[in-house]
Amino acid sequence: MIKIKLREIMWDREATATAIYKATGVSKSIISEIIHNKRVNVGLDIINKLCIYLKCDINELLEFVPEEN
Repeated sequence: MIKIKLREIMWDREATATAIYKATGVSKSIISEIIHNKRVNVGLDIINKLCIYLKCDINELLEFVPEEN
C-alpha cells in the first residue's frame, strides 16, 4: 500500500489546505480526503503540484507500507 504523508508534511511546514488550494488549484475537498486517508488514488498531476508547493521530494510525500497477509 502507498501511504500519502500529506498531513505530516503540512504540519512540518505549517501549511493549510486553503493555502495549498490557492497555490495549486487542488480542491480543498481532495486535500481533505488525502489528509484523512479517504482518497488513495491520486493522480501524478496532483502529486507533482503538492511536491512543488511543499518543496518536498516525492519520497517525502509517499511511503510504501507492505500489507500484512
